[in-house]
Amino acid sequence: MRARIAGALGCICAALGTASLGTPAAGSAAGRGPGGAAPAPEAVRVLPDAPVQGDTIVVMIPTVPGGAAAVTFDGNPVETFRAGTARRALIGTDPDVAAGPHRIGLVLREANGVVHRATRTIRLRAAHFGVRRLVLPPSTFGLITPQNLETERRALVPVLGRRTPVAWWHGVFALPSGAPIDSPYGEQGWYNGRREWWHMGVDFAAPAGAPVTSANAGVVALARALPLGGNTVVVDHGQGVLSEYLHLSALAVAEGSRVDRGTVVGRIGATGLVTGPGLHWGLYVNGVPVNPLYWTRAQQDLTAP
Repeated sequence: MRARIAGALGCICAALGTASLGTPAAGSAAGRGPGGAAPAPEAVRVLPDAPVQGDTIVVMIPTVPGGAAAVTFDGNPVETFRAGTARRALIGTDPDVAAGPHRIGLVLREANGVVHRATRTIRLRAAHFGVRRLVLPPSTFGLITPQNLETERRALVPVLGRRTPVAWWHGVFALPSGAPIDSPYGEQGWYNGRREWWHMGVDFAAPAGAPVTSANAGVVALARALPLGGNTVVVDHGQGVLSEYLHLSALAVAEGSRVDRGTVVGRIGATGLVTGPGLHWGLYVNGVPVNPLYWTRAQQDLTAP
């Protein structure tokens, strides 16, 4: 078992849950016909039907020329991006997002200015996360300092804040290593008897020097050494979705370069806050560290072909 501290320091945690349509606001017109009218709020899709903590929630909104759409989650705005002929909003959840009901607000504006408002009450189910207790040598544990945390924050917060309007990813995300997973997402971490962060990704028990590949297509947003993440690569997949690869022994890409699914981005190493060779793989949706394994399966309106 290896100690990984994901680089999501200072990220903004979002929230969420599934589906039951609220009543459109008074004065809104549901079910309008063709000719530039907005679709009825009932046409909005919210997936998956039964999300759990760590899942990514997708809100798909049919649009028409000249129209507009806005989404909120528990009152907080969620950016929407074009996805084919629709607008798509992605909402990440993690262990800090409370299980239970949450509200998605919808505002659909027609080209002629008519506004439709509706809400969805969605329910997020609790996931069952384990606990890992590790004893780190003083030289390793000593890396957790305010100065190192601030260095990580300064490097990662602007990168994880990227909101590229184009979705470069396509289809399911591939595992970045063929090695077995030895630390799953969401585990509560105790280091030398002190509770630290929950695990913001998955770890692979791979030998030093083995290749690490990009999980999907995108642009390299960061490729540099960090005090806790070690040699780190972050790939921007577009529309607020970014993946990170930590503790590399060597970097194989430069910032700004384009990568495809399967492109080698580095080599397995033991740099940063670790006890041995391995890979930490994290995935962020609008700054929230979600369960990356969710993206390795076909999900409608997200990773399905």
